[in-house]
Amino acid sequence: MADETDETYEKARDLAEAALDKYAHGAPKEGDKLAERAVKTDRHAVEELVEEMDEDAAATGKDK
Repeated sequence: MADETDETYEKARDLAEAALDKYAHGAPKEGDKLAERAVKTDRHAVEELVEEMDEDAAATGKDK
């Protein structure tokens, strides 16, 4: 069970990262689809990724 949970978590993070890549490259519709899949796969994993990105941005001063 733990392996399945870990795989689901990683898949959701991968999907969320792919969504961000699509957004960055001007493909918002594709990004939206990937983001929706990520949230459906594991919302908590996506939320953690966003929190980590916010923390990184704060550490580098990019969120000001």
